[in-house]
Amino acid sequence: MIKPLKTVLFFLLAGLFLLPTVLFMPKDGIDVGPFTLKMLSLDDLLGKDTVEYADISNIVNLNIDMDSLPDITEIAKATIDSTSIIKDTIRADAKALAANVYRLQFPKGNKASLKKFFAALDGLSTKKSLIRIMHYGDSQIEGDRISSYIRNKLQTKYGGNGPGLLPVKQPYDSYFSIKQSNVGNWSRYAIFGRKNPDVLHKSFGALAAFSRFAPISNDSIYKDSLLYQGEVIFEESNLAYGRVRKFQKVQVFYGNSNRSVAISLWVDGVEVAHDSLLANVDYARYTYTLASETKNLAIKFSGYDSPDIYGIALDAVSGISLTNIGMRGSSGTIFNKMEYGHLNKMYANLNVKLFILQFGGNVMPYIKDSTAAINYGRWFGSQLRTLKRMRPDASFVVIGPSDMSQKVKENYVTYGFLPLVRDELKKATFKAGFAYWDMYEAMGGHNSMPSWVNAEPALAGSDYTHFTPRGAKLIANMFYNALMIEKPR
Repeated sequence: MIKPLKTVLFFLLAGLFLLPTVLFMPKDGIDVGPFTLKMLSLDDLLGKDTVEYADISNIVNLNIDMDSLPDITEIAKATIDSTSIIKDTIRADAKALAANVYRLQFPKGNKASLKKFFAALDGLSTKKSLIRIMHYGDSQIEGDRISSYIRNKLQTKYGGNGPGLLPVKQPYDSYFSIKQSNVGNWSRYAIFGRKNPDVLHKSFGALAAFSRFAPISNDSIYKDSLLYQGEVIFEESNLAYGRVRKFQKVQVFYGNSNRSVAISLWVDGVEVAHDSLLANVDYARYTYTLASETKNLAIKFSGYDSPDIYGIALDAVSGISLTNIGMRGSSGTIFNKMEYGHLNKMYANLNVKLFILQFGGNVMPYIKDSTAAINYGRWFGSQLRTLKRMRPDASFVVIGPSDMSQKVKENYVTYGFLPLVRDELKKATFKAGFAYWDMYEAMGGHNSMPSWVNAEPALAGSDYTHFTPRGAKLIANMFYNALMIEKPR
């Protein structure tokens, strides 16, 4: 039998033998063939938790009651105009919010890149036109979660209705703007994600994806005996803001059309229009203005082939239209992959005045060194230059990645290369002459995501990556404030 004293001495000697390994073992371990050898740190052995999470109480306190606060443009005006009509009971909170807005950043402080967008907003008071904002992003914005709030704030202030440009076949639910369903054998083809071998061209349109109600045929011979039909149904969503629920102007963007296709529009079960889409065109637009605003619409297609349908826009006749393009898994390096002239025509038809490009999150799990981060920044910069050549009269804002956490032992901590990815995106943005909004710092910086996850109620999900609907609304409000506080008074 081993005596207790010998057992104690054994463990003491073993601890002394392992102590140098504990003290000098690299934090990330040592690679041994296909394995990585790691040791508990001294803090782990002593039970000491060295991870500190960001304090976001000020962010939450200033933004959480968003709907009761006056618009940021009125708040900013109040700081310089004592006659501005803002109730005294909220004046102090309003000024505190304005003072704590996490601001946009500009190359060398030059704010000229937003001048044309703000001029277009001011022009809406005298010129009845429709100006569009394209909000591109990864899964952080899918389902219209962030875009819907920004859209509502702008439409409430400057006019406009409707959800903007929509795909015929939705990859994700969009209940924050509209309910959408399909009848028929619709297929969706995207420039990002897995490539479909049947798509032999690069014309995907402004949504970077198109839909068809008939299969792709690369054969020049068509059979008139097989008639295809498809229908897309738009209905009011009770989760949507009031202004986005109604629309009057309908536009169908299509191309790669080999045969004439019948199109009809139905409002509340009554046919209001019947027409044909053009045959043998690379790109075209069908436009119809309803007699009055509606909240429900069905569009039916019928033909012996289907064109590629790049999207359907549901808007007001004038005002603001904001389109949400959430692309799960995309890093934003898609614009150079599409046919330049084709995409440029569609942007011109849409009258895009502002691009919001929100990317960076999807690359984080794959960035293993600084070279990868630098290369991503360069690739993204080439996309910005392409868009700038297409739309020189538009303004651009790049939103960097949010804080994202990976699990290290028992704690969730910020990805190691996230700040560098942010820096490289900012560098590319400034080089293009655009504005940058640092969402990572705005939400609290290093190790802020766990604070959003653990907030009451939760502002981010248990994946430590995506915002909850409440958190999405909060971050949308923060961005809207950052954008509009720059607008000249």
